[in-house]
Amino acid sequence: MKKSYLRVAVMAAFAGVMMTGCGSSKQAAGNYSKPAPGSPFSAVYEAPCAELDSDEYFTATGIASGSKNRMDVLQTSALTNAQNIVRQKMQHAYKGVIDDYSSAIGNNNGTDYAAKVERGGSQIIMAVINETKAVCGPKFSAVDDRGDVSCYVGIRISKKELAKKITNHLAKDEVAGIREDETNFRKRMEEQFSKFTGE
Repeated sequence: MKKSYLRVAVMAAFAGVMMTGCGSSKQAAGNYSKPAPGSPFSAVYEAPCAELDSDEYFTATGIASGSKNRMDVLQTSALTNAQNIVRQKMQHAYKGVIDDYSSAIGNNNGTDYAAKVERGGSQIIMAVINETKAVCGPKFSAVDDRGDVSCYVGIRISKKELAKKITNHLAKDEVAGIREDETNFRKRMEEQFSKFTGE
């Protein structure tokens, strides 16, 4: 009985390898599924390393395609792509924090206040992005008939750690009086970040 199960498993694995090797279209490393009824797409593709934003993390999946001979470059390009995606999410979420905090404290300095706080936080966001490393991948698709592959890289950034770093930076530099209200500002930022989902 065990031998027949083993034989079936080996044959299925061999068939899967043959299908991947013989296909003329690009074989991706992810999964396809049927679309929802009424969807305009013929198939829905889930990329490798795909992860949704959560209460704890900003996430992104970077993708780069090119020659199988330049897989080293594709890894860097996919990471850069993921960093750009997550940077946009973080800056959008941070802008919401500034707007919320400004209205809560009834700040009368207007755009000057917001500009100082936004500029200070953006510096930290860029520093955090530059330190980001892959938490998933790099993963590569099979080689297509042109000799190209797709590379996938996933990254994740802690919302709580980001809030802490931004608050510490602003308080240290005494940007727009954050130092006097450091705890409240960080708490509001953590709450706003946890609500944010970029999907």
